[in-house]
Amino acid sequence: MFRAFLLFFILFQFSFGETFSLSEKAFFTGDLGYLKIKDFNPKDRYEIVIKNRYGRWAFPVKDSISYFAVPLFTKGKYVSLYLKKNGKVIFSERLKVKHKYYRVSRIWVKKRKITKEVLERIRRENRLLRRTFKVYTRRLFKERYMHKPLKNLIVTTPFGAKRVINGKKRSYHWGTDFKGKTGDLIYAALSGKVVIARNLFYTGNTVVINHGLGLYTLYAHMSKMKVKEGQFVKAGQIIGNVGSTGRSTAPHLHFGVYINDVKVDPMLVLKKRLF
Repeated sequence: MFRAFLLFFILFQFSFGETFSLSEKAFFTGDLGYLKIKDFNPKDRYEIVIKNRYGRWAFPVKDSISYFAVPLFTKGKYVSLYLKKNGKVIFSERLKVKHKYYRVSRIWVKKRKITKEVLERIRRENRLLRRTFKVYTRRLFKERYMHKPLKNLIVTTPFGAKRVINGKKRSYHWGTDFKGKTGDLIYAALSGKVVIARNLFYTGNTVVINHGLGLYTLYAHMSKMKVKEGQFVKAGQIIGNVGSTGRSTAPHLHFGVYINDVKVDPMLVLKKRLF
């Protein structure tokens, strides 16, 4: 009798525990993925860890759907995904990493004098962005796919391009630049809350939208911003106009996507089903 009860208890625990499903098992560098957790318990503490011998990246889990990234600089052919619950691994999967070639982008911009005041502004704005992209809230969107941020998406500078500015090697291009004319309408890619709508030194008139679960989109160099901080917007809603404010050579839209402050390739995300 006791053995029968023990066998039933084990089977019950196994049958009614969490089950998991991944969006896919092969990712490009700079890619976004998600993990679905059936019977997710919000009272428990979950975390996704992406790891190999070259690096480790952690992503908090706040919902039955959780997003993670395979960062641009991920080395090696594989990474391991671990799902932790209250500190213990309850699920793992080996993911294939597909490496992309990223071209060099050479631009010339008008030099701006960097005073102590300007340098402090740059540092303050960088801290604001880093802090903002780390905030997790409940999911604020219901759309399965992103809406195009412009009517026509013509890439001028891709994500991951190596930047050479005024003949000097700089950082990498952490978004996608789309061709546009001054005044062209810019649309919210997903529903969410506007958390930044202000002028920044490098990106000019900039809007950042929080979509929840650590997912954010950024829209830069606008000529006009048509939303305010704290405002809720719907996918496809007009949020501004194309411009050339900030460090820019011509009118265009710089579009960025972030998950827990990890930059991902917007062109990959725009094609993905999000849940």
